[in-house]
Amino acid sequence: MTSPPPAARVPPSGPREAELARAESELSAQESRLAEQVTRALADTAALASRLDGVRAALARAHQEPDADPQVGEQASRLQAARVPSLDVEAAREKALEAREKALEARKRMGTEVQAALRIQQEQTAQVARAVADAEAALKQQVESSAARTRARQEAAARARQAELAQAAATVKTQGQPHEAPSRASDSAEARRNGRVRMHTSIDMRSDSNFFTGFSMDISEGGVFIATVDAVPRGTQVELDFTLPGGRPIKVTGVVRWVRESNPRMPDLMPGVGVQFTGLPHEVASVISSFVTTRDPMFYPD
Repeated sequence: MTSPPPAARVPPSGPREAELARAESELSAQESRLAEQVTRALADTAALASRLDGVRAALARAHQEPDADPQVGEQASRLQAARVPSLDVEAAREKALEAREKALEARKRMGTEVQAALRIQQEQTAQVARAVADAEAALKQQVESSAARTRARQEAAARARQAELAQAAATVKTQGQPHEAPSRASDSAEARRNGRVRMHTSIDMRSDSNFFTGFSMDISEGGVFIATVDAVPRGTQVELDFTLPGGRPIKVTGVVRWVRESNPRMPDLMPGVGVQFTGLPHEVASVISSFVTTRDPMFYPD
């Protein structure tokens, strides 16, 4: 009796199938050991039958001798009825083979059914994968289109803002100093003698201009950001005229400490200059501090 060769199995799908696989493995090992025992028993039986036939023949010859020992006759009579038992396992083997054939057919049917189910699952999975890929492509196209529209709007807004600032700067330049009051003309002449640049701005809750503070958080050590497209080098001394909400005009002096150039990649950030106050009067600092409490100030950049 030989054990069957290992067959390809579908991976266990649960505790029951795992237990059956373990039992089948143990049974195969037992069948291998039993087959070895049957082989040895058949060999021993054949050897014993050969010995029995030889001893019977020898006893028959000895019993015919004139001086034969009476025990020889007794042994001959005893062995005459002796039979070596046969080992008949064919009936059991046949039943086992029939059972194995039936089990094999059942496993073949199971394999066919599993393959059919696997093909159906693979086809359905492929359909879902195609649907997901189509949806991802549509989403990607929508995101790219939305990003392109956003960039176009930002670029258009930046061009419009730059055009407005350029127009505003041109308007300021064309307003002409001769129309100003005599005191303003004298102030401008004094500013030119001192190498200063006159800058005007109006600061409210919606304007791009804003105050910034130094690391001390003291507005008197800070300054103001002025949105402008006119390039003003760092270190330039300027005279500022600006108006806070309520219409109160304020005049101070300062120095350009930093410059923010126009950046098409960030159209929301207006170009301009950061002017640090120099010698800010206490009463002006108080007015600015009161306004800053209603609008968060910027921080002085490094």
